[in-house]
Amino acid sequence: MEVKQGYSYHIKDRFFSDVSDSSLMSNKENGNYRPNYYAIEDSKNKDIFWMIPISSKVENIKRLLLLK
Repeated sequence: MEVKQGYSYHIKDRFFSDVSDSSLMSNKENGNYRPNYYAIEDSKNKDIFWMIPISSKVENIKRLLLLK
């Protein structure tokens, strides 16, 4: 699959099971689907894309950021 900057993606369940990291956003919670991620190409390495979670739950994310 070719990843392109500026597009929205879903990350497969397998990534979250392979990379068991409690600081990652959950792929599915309380029966909800996985979040969408916005792809941004790394400026120094064109083979790396940063996947930024997209959410309408702004207050929840603000609260999570303040806890870290």
